[in-house]
Amino acid sequence: MMTRTFFAAALWLAATGRVFAFTSNAGGNASQFLTLGAGARALGMGEAFGPVAEGAEAIYWNPAGLAALRTQDFIYDHSEFLRFFRYDFAAYALPVSLLHGTVAASLARFSQDDLTAVTNTNQSVGTFSPHGEAVSLAYAYDFGRPDPRQSDREYFRDNWALAESYRPLERELEPWSGHLMAGLAIKVINETIYDRSSAAVALDGGALYRPLDWDELRMSFAFRNLGSKQNFGADLEDLPSEMDAGLAYDLHLDQGRLLSALEAAVPTYGNPYGKIGFEFTSPVAPQVSMAYRLGYKTLAATDLGILSGLTIGVGVNYKKFSLDFGFEPMAALGEVYRLSLGFRY
Repeated sequence: MMTRTFFAAALWLAATGRVFAFTSNAGGNASQFLTLGAGARALGMGEAFGPVAEGAEAIYWNPAGLAALRTQDFIYDHSEFLRFFRYDFAAYALPVSLLHGTVAASLARFSQDDLTAVTNTNQSVGTFSPHGEAVSLAYAYDFGRPDPRQSDREYFRDNWALAESYRPLERELEPWSGHLMAGLAIKVINETIYDRSSAAVALDGGALYRPLDWDELRMSFAFRNLGSKQNFGADLEDLPSEMDAGLAYDLHLDQGRLLSALEAAVPTYGNPYGKIGFEFTSPVAPQVSMAYRLGYKTLAATDLGILSGLTIGVGVNYKKFSLDFGFEPMAALGEVYRLSLGFRY
């Protein structure tokens, strides 16, 4: 009971504490590397990953997804952005029975090629490389523990008895009854630009819900980077906070699995945007499966053209190992490449 009360209060406070910042922020944000995502699988699906949130990378997209893990999970990915930016992300998740949930940790690091430092008289005084780091610790709890009354309820809802016979009752949908998971992460952030550094603390969190009578459907809510401001000079700067809500549909076919996701995002700075993604996974050999992904996000489409929102990806799973690749064109700015390695044990 204490755990459930803590989660309900923490999620409510984090989600509502700065709701007005989403419409009142007139300037830019610091630590923009926090918006770069995590995992080549998510990139291939247009980053519509909040309602999917599978694996250790869920600590970034929606910590609630960590609660579904039943084994340890590890992921590392490396990204190349716009010819001279680099981004590395690693995450590890561990279900802990004593805590009745899953704990996870992640490390993200952004860096770029050296820049020349010049004075106001255009004199070169060396080089510097801006960089940023973020460390997160998370806990996720599954509210959908088995209900010993569930089997009885299913039996009596589906059948009614006459003498020497059973006849089916009409089955009514109960969208208010389902499976809920919640997660919360605390994040320590540091960004360095030339000889100035600034630190901040933020919260990430979210929830995942599956209706009992529509198990293929997932509904999600997530928030990221709600926290303190950074100070690089006279003015304090906000973190790039964002709130997301989405839906995913998990369809299992004879030939494989088709996963589709749709998500709407509202950032603190900039216009709301949408994300949509698809993934088809099919076995190709014993203990080997291939995944093909296609996605689209509207974030950069207005400024860089329609094709800049398109993402594609491919992945292979062998036993407990996974290898994924994602790609996104960015028009005149170049391309984004992301490679991920995963291990579940």
